[in-house]
Amino acid sequence: MERAYEEWMAAFRELRKQQQFIFSHAKELKLSHQSLRDILKEMCKGIVDIMKCERVSIWLYDEKHNRLTAQHFYDSYHSHHDSGEVLERSDYPSYFHAIEQERVLAVDDINNDPSMEELKLWYFHQSDPMAGLIDATILLSRGLGGVVCCETRNKRTWTLQDRILIASIADMVSIIFDRLHRIELEEHLHRLAYTDILTGLHNRHSFDEAVTNQLRKQGTEQRGMFIYLVLDQFSEVQSALGQDSAAQLLRMIGERVRELFPPPAIAARFAFDHFLIYSPYEGQIDQELLFRRMELISNELRRPLFISGQEVFMTFSYGISLYPDHTDNAQRGVQHAYMALESGRQKTKRRSRGIYEPHMQEYVKQAMFSEMNLRKGLDAHEFKLFFQPQVDMDGIVKGWEALIRWDHPERGLIAPSGFIELAESTGLIIPIGEWVIKQALRQLSEWQRRGHAYLTMSVNISPRHFLHPNFPFYMRKCIDDYGVEPIHFLLEITENVALENHVAVQKRIEILREMGFHIAIDDFGKGYSAFNYLQRFPVNQIKIDRQFISGLGNDTKSRSIVETIVHLANMLGLHTIAEGVETEVQWDIVRELACTGAQGFHFAKPMPVEEADRLLAISGSRVKLPTIYIPE
Repeated sequence: MERAYEEWMAAFRELRKQQQFIFSHAKELKLSHQSLRDILKEMCKGIVDIMKCERVSIWLYDEKHNRLTAQHFYDSYHSHHDSGEVLERSDYPSYFHAIEQERVLAVDDINNDPSMEELKLWYFHQSDPMAGLIDATILLSRGLGGVVCCETRNKRTWTLQDRILIASIADMVSIIFDRLHRIELEEHLHRLAYTDILTGLHNRHSFDEAVTNQLRKQGTEQRGMFIYLVLDQFSEVQSALGQDSAAQLLRMIGERVRELFPPPAIAARFAFDHFLIYSPYEGQIDQELLFRRMELISNELRRPLFISGQEVFMTFSYGISLYPDHTDNAQRGVQHAYMALESGRQKTKRRSRGIYEPHMQEYVKQAMFSEMNLRKGLDAHEFKLFFQPQVDMDGIVKGWEALIRWDHPERGLIAPSGFIELAESTGLIIPIGEWVIKQALRQLSEWQRRGHAYLTMSVNISPRHFLHPNFPFYMRKCIDDYGVEPIHFLLEITENVALENHVAVQKRIEILREMGFHIAIDDFGKGYSAFNYLQRFPVNQIKIDRQFISGLGNDTKSRSIVETIVHLANMLGLHTIAEGVETEVQWDIVRELACTGAQGFHFAKPMPVEEADRLLAISGSRVKLPTIYIPE
């Protein structure tokens, strides 16, 4: 049906009017999901006038292009607006194929067009069926986006001008949805930059910015507190629950923090299980009252969480700094609150608390100097290896564990507990670990050269070092350099290694096993998921944690635990070493339970290499402990 010239001119005028309508909304950033409905409503009314049709609908694809969903539906005859209708590709394959072949699909008679083969049944079931249809695809910047559909009650011969108009209309609609997509993308990027995605709280960047703005607006009488809050032992809990449940736990805690510190307080999560809060208040508050308030808040946070059908109880540690007493800006407020937290955690690792005091700055300086001293100690060869024997069930020494000590020129001999944590936090754990491996292999090679070919050497490897990309290559080079068979050199890892990345740990163990090394799990049973590791990781040996061995003889539960571990290890073909055997009673029970080996003060304390040499020299090839041995 040809349209008169005046009709075409009116249609083009209406088209230009619609263009202005769309451009004005796009330019003025009025687009949002809330405003889109009204915009589409006005657009569909205008399209009805332009195309001289009875019904107009705008559809968008899903991500996989298997479904079209009506964003807006307008029936001019009934003045009815609707949305949400869905067309599935599987139900209407002919129609989907047709609209994806050409820019414009013009159907003069729905009942007799092959592209309507399945769709016509749907139309004929409508209370007010349509006879003619013309569709144009919506082309978005990211590809095919959807369809603009115009329908008539009567059959209609669509002209070239109709095709041009509907294509122009589809292009205008694409402007709307492209602009909305860009706005949503910008909002998403803003959320990524300013929001912790897991909890919806601020991230560290936006926390500093928000607190800075609030401090700028606060009156002279207003004060505030910075709270640095950390979950206790979250890594162990995550290992027990799994990553998905642990993420759910963090979300729930984030929601509690949000409820306990509503605006104008500002809350953030960053660095895994760390939370920051700035909470303004007026007037003065003494330290005791501050701790009482925080205790009430901590009690709320400690309420059980129900995750995956089980109750989970968490505890928290925190540090506090006050504005303007301790700081004049957000960054320093967070730093001082963290210092207070760390000061409290020097006394206890769980449920610790602290409030900032100026002397804590000295502690930070001391830590910095300790790092400098640690680097200097490594360069100045101040570290030494001590060796503790490991015996079989007859008391015969079968191997040694190499244990590092720092022979500090001023502080004397320092045990690993005095510097390993600092080494891990500064990255020095890798060069220190490499030094230990090299020295231990050198000493084992020397002992084997003297005729003690049966001896093994065990070395504890930190998680960071164990997963370092260069670790297998370094081990291969050292083995080749000192001519030691890998099977004689045991690499001990703690259960904490498995908290890093299960897949990476498993692959690393498999690589080292293929190279010939044996892998032992140190402090076995100390963590929440010890038995899961045996199923997941192909280790050779487990060292039963000393807390269970120390209870042998006076605690039936400890005996039951050790017996269970040994029985499980035997079933899996693993060796067991009882750590921390200190008494004859413990030694008798360990032998009764048939451990593979033992280690502890009952046999010998860690000794310098000179004492180990004398012990091996006077005892020949069969060193039996415990024995009366007085070093020279």
